[in-house]
Amino acid sequence: MAVPSLAGRTDDRAPAHESEMLRREIAAARTRQRLELAAVWIWQLALLAVLLGGWAWASGRVVDRLFLSDPMSIARAFWKLLVTGELWYHLRFTLAETLLGYVCGVSLGLAAAVGVALLPASQPVVMPYVMLFYATPKIALAPLIIIWFGLGIFPKVVLAATFVFFVVFLNTLAGIAGVSPGLVAVARVMGAGPLILFRKVVLPSAMPFIVAALRITIPAALIGAVVGEFISSNRGVGYLIAAASSRYNTAAVFGGILSLLIVVLVMDAVVTVIERAWLRWMPRDRSPFR
Repeated sequence: MAVPSLAGRTDDRAPAHESEMLRREIAAARTRQRLELAAVWIWQLALLAVLLGGWAWASGRVVDRLFLSDPMSIARAFWKLLVTGELWYHLRFTLAETLLGYVCGVSLGLAAAVGVALLPASQPVVMPYVMLFYATPKIALAPLIIIWFGLGIFPKVVLAATFVFFVVFLNTLAGIAGVSPGLVAVARVMGAGPLILFRKVVLPSAMPFIVAALRITIPAALIGAVVGEFISSNRGVGYLIAAASSRYNTAAVFGGILSLLIVVLVMDAVVTVIERAWLRWMPRDRSPFR
């Protein structure tokens, strides 16, 4: 009777054993990731509790409530604005101005950066004017924009787009300029045309810069819309805050600011989803100190 080979059994079991070890390592890595995320959430909530507690203690003791209010009064004012529908009425105009200005600013910034990158000879001509306009305080332009375009929603959209455009343009241009020349040369040797080169090499290399610009311009677009509402408007969260401050209603002022913070957090979450979809090839933790 033939005796089965022990070496053959070992060879058959090795792949299954390695696969089981790999599954265990993946499960352990996911568990560590969940624990790290839970620890971050705990620290964030603890820090928030400390800040709110210090604020509540200081209100009325260190600073007059008229100027600082307190978290509970702000929560009541925010809830009142919410249930009466006043916040929804004003917020929809601010959201429309912010989103339209954001989309227009991002689209024009990307298009202008790609156009300048495709025509390198235009960059020395265009950049001094871009930097000149970028250095001009946008808030100082707000009265002019309202004079030029009237009192409706359009000047707020223009102002928000102005806040966004230059950051997106400069970041995208920096990302395109940082593409590795060696990578471009290899792609050309392999027969990549201009369109394929842009899609497969230039755009992925510049994508981290573009996503960073998308993230940091979210509050900029909101600032542009609210500044326009401060200067001349009878609706919007900026108008709501200005009206509450004229009545010395500090809690309502903070309630309006809280609604703007929520808008920024929601938009930032959307950009985070876009970042994970566009930058799947990049590691999540890119800190050089870990």
